[in-house]
Amino acid sequence: MTMKLLNQFDLHKPMLSCHRHNEESKAPQIVERMLAEDLNVALTCDAGTPGISDPGHLLVRACWEAGIPVEPVCGPSAAVTCLSASGFDAREFAFYGFLPREKKALGDKLDAIRRVGVGVFVLYESPHRIVDLVAALAEKWPQCALCVCSDLTKKFERIYRGAAPDVLAALQANPSVEKGEYCLAADISMLPPTEAPAQRPGAAAFMLERLMEGDDLREAARAATEAGYARNEVYRAKLKIAERFEE
Repeated sequence: MTMKLLNQFDLHKPMLSCHRHNEESKAPQIVERMLAEDLNVALTCDAGTPGISDPGHLLVRACWEAGIPVEPVCGPSAAVTCLSASGFDAREFAFYGFLPREKKALGDKLDAIRRVGVGVFVLYESPHRIVDLVAALAEKWPQCALCVCSDLTKKFERIYRGAAPDVLAALQANPSVEKGEYCLAADISMLPPTEAPAQRPGAAAFMLERLMEGDDLREAARAATEAGYARNEVYRAKLKIAERFEE
């Protein structure tokens, strides 16, 4: 498909295949040639968007690491365009739109995102809150990688990519940070997996344990209520236990 497009416009450029099975070895070679020969390279795919469940993220990441600017072209949405320019492994990613503004609600949402277990996610944010959002990410996950894009594919496009604290510093140093529309991709795949929270026993199990320790049924029910179990759950458990004892 790319060849047909080039031929249609009578463009004759060398092409190099870069796919899932050879990208890891070819990416450094391509970057080396770009630096040595001052080349511009267009990364294309015959369908879809490079790096979005398609090869490309290793080459993009190698370009960022070598200091080569990456300029995305228009995609179906800002989220996809941002991901394609990030160099993150986006074979699987999550999209969360705009996150809560309040600090506690934002922290709770970030905890929930972490528990989902998807390594890469994408967000939208307003220019007036982007610094606060990145500051929250840098405080919570300082080792995570971010790609913060503003005004993608427009005249004043800006892309900040790197560790969360470094991206935060770059945003804070920009006097025009509150101009433009922002899309943010985050890679938290390097964070250790979260441990599943311990399952709390039901009120009936809690009360039976108290009975085995010597409480009577009334004392066990009172202890369950004081431990935070809902009164209706304690009441149902009390009836069920009493019924079993009668049997």
